Amino acid sequence: MKFSYLFATAVIVMATAACQSDRESEQVPAPVSSSVYAEINTGETTVPAPDLAGARAAAASYAQQQEVLTYINVARSKPCQCGTTTYPAVPALTLDSQLNSASDKHALDMATYNYFSHTGRDGSQPWDRMTREGYIWRAAGENIAAGYSTTRAVVDGWLKSPGHCRNIMSANFKQVGVGYAYSATSTYRHYWVTDFGTRR
Repeated sequence: MKFSYLFATAVIVMATAACQSDRESEQVPAPVSSSVYAEINTGETTVPAPDLAGARAAAASYAQQQEVLTYINVARSKPCQCGTTTYPAVPALTLDSQLNSASDKHALDMATYNYFSHTGRDGSQPWDRMTREGYIWRAAGENIAAGYSTTRAVVDGWLKSPGHCRNIMSANFKQVGVGYAYSATSTYRHYWVTDFGTRR
C-alpha cells in the first residue's frame, strides 16, 4: 500500500505573561501539535485494537465536538492562508460517529499512557484506527495536539501551523471526528485528536 504523507510539528508558545507564569508554576510544557495525511486505501487493517481495559472512561463531550467542528467550519467558510499557500473556501465538514470513536480512543490512549504520536502503542496509524471503527476511507488525515486547555486554543494552534491548516482546509475531506482526553498525571494533561476523512 502506498501512502503519501504530510507531517508537521509545531510548538506554540503561550502569548501572555500571565499564562506563561501559570504554566511555569504547574511545570507543564508548552503545547505541541502534529499532522499527517494519506490517500489510497485498501480498506484493510492488520493492527489489532489496543487494550484499554481499566483506562479512564472519558471521551470528548458533545459540546467540545460541536465547538471544534464550528471553529473548523468557520475557517473553511472563507479563504485561508496556510503557510505560503492560500486555500479557497471549501464546504463544511460534518461530524462522523466512527471518526469520533477513532479520535476519542487515540486521545484517551495518549493521555492514559503519557505519549504523543500519530502512531499508537499498538503500532497503528490514523487510517488503521479509522478502518478498525468501520470507516472505509478514500482520503484520511489526522491532527493531534497536547497541552491546549480549550477548543478555541487548539483550533487556533492548528490554523497557525501549515500542515494542520492544510488538513483543516482540504477539499478532499468531507467528515471529521473529534477526540479529547485529560489526565492530571500525563505530561501535557490535555490531548486532542481530529480525524479527517472521505468515505470510499
